[in-house]
Amino acid sequence: MNKFIRNLVAVGAILTVFSGCSFSAPNPEKDGDKIVKEGLKNFYDVNISSGDGTLTGKIVDKAAKDLSVDLAFSGSGDMRDPENLLLNFKFDGTGMMDGQGENISAEVKVDKSDLYFIVSKLSSFGGLVPADMVKPMLGQWWKTQVPQDMIDSLQDSALVGDDSKLTSEEKKMKNLLKDTQFFSGAKYIGEENGDYHYETVLDKEAIKTFVKESGEIYEEPVSEADLKTLDDNLKGVQLKADFWVGVADKTVHKFKFDFEATDPVAGAKVDGVLTISIGDINKPVIVEPPKDAKEFDPVSLFGGGLKG
Repeated sequence: MNKFIRNLVAVGAILTVFSGCSFSAPNPEKDGDKIVKEGLKNFYDVNISSGDGTLTGKIVDKAAKDLSVDLAFSGSGDMRDPENLLLNFKFDGTGMMDGQGENISAEVKVDKSDLYFIVSKLSSFGGLVPADMVKPMLGQWWKTQVPQDMIDSLQDSALVGDDSKLTSEEKKMKNLLKDTQFFSGAKYIGEENGDYHYETVLDKEAIKTFVKESGEIYEEPVSEADLKTLDDNLKGVQLKADFWVGVADKTVHKFKFDFEATDPVAGAKVDGVLTISIGDINKPVIVEPPKDAKEFDPVSLFGGGLKG
């Protein structure tokens, strides 16, 4: 009887362990790099979404003024057609420059070809931003046209551009971007709110290979000297990346970059943490143009007033 009970307990323990396993999906602990790569690949194809995030960091530069920032931002966008963008974006930040408090607060809306913006707060940032130029702008919604070079840049982008309008080189770049494993060594942290959570690190060799193959696509080979410079710069970069990949849709829903970088020549140091959460994938984006927006003429900033 004792032997029977011991066997029963053993079988029960085994069943308990396996009852928590899913046989319909890969074991995330064994397939971390694969799942992160797939999550990013699917994320690159997301052209409609909302998001919010934060950026905290500091720059220490012997040749310039030290700067620390704490920025929060949020928004939504429909990027399917660069000539008919829909975008809502706002950000608010504070910082310190050589002991002087600085701040910035602004909002941007894009409704197809119309661009609206308002700057609520903007410090001089140690005199880098002329107060007499900024003061007339504050607290007012302004309207202008989306710059054509911005539209062209988005259309040519490997991330946003419509495949039917991309050149053969741009299509190859898009595929190279999707196929490159930029982050590796994935460590499974756990499942959180329907997402697999992984810790990874930047794969510097993948970066160098990507740059080299990019040059080959455009028939502009990267020289050994350029590769050495890139390698020297990457030696001063440390980046740990966390990814949250949807169990169901295999798409990155959140990422966190913890980074440090040192300029090997100037000695400037940068460190910070960037966190972004993605939601409302493929849900319609609505832009409400400000009713009190005034036409914006940048030339008038240097000519004594703004056109009302």
